[in-house]
Amino acid sequence: MVVAAYDTELYGHWWHEGPAWLETVLRTLPAAGVRVTTLRGALAAGHLGPPVDLPASSWGSGKDWRVWDGVQVGDLVAAGAAVQDELLALPPAGSTRDPVLDQAVREALLALSSDWAFMVTKDSAADYARRRAKLHGERLAELAGLIRAGHRARAIGRAERLRAQDGLFGHLDARGLRTLVRGSLTSCAS
Repeated sequence: MVVAAYDTELYGHWWHEGPAWLETVLRTLPAAGVRVTTLRGALAAGHLGPPVDLPASSWGSGKDWRVWDGVQVGDLVAAGAAVQDELLALPPAGSTRDPVLDQAVREALLALSSDWAFMVTKDSAADYARRRAKLHGERLAELAGLIRAGHRARAIGRAERLRAQDGLFGHLDARGLRTLVRGSLTSCAS
């Protein structure tokens, strides 16, 4: 059995023809006599070996974490921790969508993009990367401040203007954040 794992990032903004290539490979393999399955299918077929302990590693320089957690990006790491704390300190979303919390999560995701640290470490538009990370962190802090101060109308207006500027992740729903975080913390604790 061969497991071929690909960084899905390659199939988006780095390698636009990647999905077409992968589809061609997956359609061609059976004709060449190779059975294609999922990991679940391999387990169901009894292809289960003993657990393997893998060392921590990364595709980044040095195959360690220095690209995302090294000296050059220490300020981004610290700012990212503050962004996470700020986001997790917000009141939980209620039973209906909240455009302010949705935008707060969107700004956190934009601030925490690993691309910023990569760009800084590789000195590829480092100033731009630092500015963008800082901008989105500040936007999150602004929304959080409006929420804490009880300025609901101002927060909604600001969230709408920010979404018009950076409206990616259009279906992002902050109500799922608590479930996601709770699940992550539970799996980290076990």
